[in-house]
Amino acid sequence: MTAQTSTPSASFPVRRMDFSFSESQKFWFAGDPFMSHFMNNLSSLFPYGEKFFVDSVRAVRDKVTEPQLKKDISAFIGQEAMHSKEHAAYNDYAAEHGIDLERLELRIKVLLEWVTRITTKKQRLAATCALEHFTATMAEQLLQREDLTTQMNDPKLYQLWMWHAIEENEHKAVCYDVYQKVYGGYFTRTIMMAITTLIFFGVIGWFQVHLLRKDGQLFNWRSWGKGLKTLFGPRNGFLTKLLLPYLDYYRPGFHPNDHDSKALEQRWRQRLGFSN
Repeated sequence: MTAQTSTPSASFPVRRMDFSFSESQKFWFAGDPFMSHFMNNLSSLFPYGEKFFVDSVRAVRDKVTEPQLKKDISAFIGQEAMHSKEHAAYNDYAAEHGIDLERLELRIKVLLEWVTRITTKKQRLAATCALEHFTATMAEQLLQREDLTTQMNDPKLYQLWMWHAIEENEHKAVCYDVYQKVYGGYFTRTIMMAITTLIFFGVIGWFQVHLLRKDGQLFNWRSWGKGLKTLFGPRNGFLTKLLLPYLDYYRPGFHPNDHDSKALEQRWRQRLGFSN
């Protein structure tokens, strides 16, 4: 009798979402310009940023032979494609309030086209691993921090960000595992993280000032003070809390799943009413 071999299923699902962001209030994060624009700023990175992630993995997927990882690559591509779609739909909210996120997205497109021209496949995959670590650790913060998420006053934008946060943690190890299987190498992985960090925070700072200036909020010192405390407060700052997970990436032997978020993901899947 011949043994039956079963084809593994992906470790996480691709959820089909279809958000509509019309009639969302302009300052939807605690009624505050700085933090609302900070989240808008992050959203502008995703449509072309996640295409870059997908392209980086697709470029080497034919070198992956492990059945489980191949399935997870397909699910990763599906999730990222859905994220790009919904963050593009986010622009409907922005356009309704005169916030030009499409211009910022095009700047990201130009930047990533330039990066693609001057880097190798290995370097692009390592950069993707770095950016996936950023998104996963930021997403984990959102899932953990109800002091922040309860300030999201718009239910549709709240659901978008929490759905996205769950999925970033679900697939956080895929690019890293592909990198280790296809290339490996500590130096490239960490040097690309250092370079990516400088570019990432440079872009975030540039876009934040741009959005506040265009909205006539650049000299709203009260909003700046509140926002900078939310991001950089010494104890509970959103970005301050990312420092230790960030530094851990430079540890030899690091793996994204060293930061176990399975229970957190499951709790939020239940809260958002996802069946899987």
